Amino acid sequence: MTGTESEPTPPAARDAWRAAWAVGAKAAVPFTVAIFAFGISFGVLAKGAGFSALAATSMSGLVFVGSSQFAAVSVIVNGGGWAAAAVAGTLLNLRYLVMGFAILPALRGGRARRAVESQLVIEESWAIASDADGRFDRVRLLSSGVVLWLGWVLGTLLGAIGPFKAVDILNYGLDAVSPVLFFLLLAPHLGGSRKRSAAATAAGCAALLTAIAVPDTAIAVACLIAVVWTWRAR
Repeated sequence: MTGTESEPTPPAARDAWRAAWAVGAKAAVPFTVAIFAFGISFGVLAKGAGFSALAATSMSGLVFVGSSQFAAVSVIVNGGGWAAAAVAGTLLNLRYLVMGFAILPALRGGRARRAVESQLVIEESWAIASDADGRFDRVRLLSSGVVLWLGWVLGTLLGAIGPFKAVDILNYGLDAVSPVLFFLLLAPHLGGSRKRSAAATAAGCAALLTAIAVPDTAIAVACLIAVVWTWRAR
């Protein structure tokens, strides 16, 4: 078979692209619901910090990383300057260097195009785009990233212009959205009994340590349990 014969025809390629796009967009919907709610809480916090709706929404559209945005705005709320806020947000974003190196082979074009596409790389789109063999599907990354981006930006806008107040974040449980997001990411990978027992042990220890007011230790212990379980499974 020649190289020309092995290549898909343009209609077949378009159908494959549309199918992959639909898969990525559909997979992003559950995460988008949670991210939309999380965006509302960020919009409320940004409004309380003196951000206009345009500024808060623009920040979400350009940064598109909840943790760093919350950190930056929290620094400003507590009297810090813009430089300190930028440093706090940047430090939290360092994890994307590792994720970026992993997903780089899936991106296309020159530096400018890859830079634009990489803006859609967050934990959720990264996970949706990943395959079992360690490679990544570019179309799933882009489709899921677009859906997630829209949810985050629209949630921020609603929080910034809506009637919500800071107390509503607690009243409506919006502060619990972040753990829910990470559970949604983790749940599909808990197929085996060993993985489920590791997750249950880590969660139980984390809940206990959080209850006795040592949440930082809880995070470290949960990570240690995951590492030990992974090492034992090899």
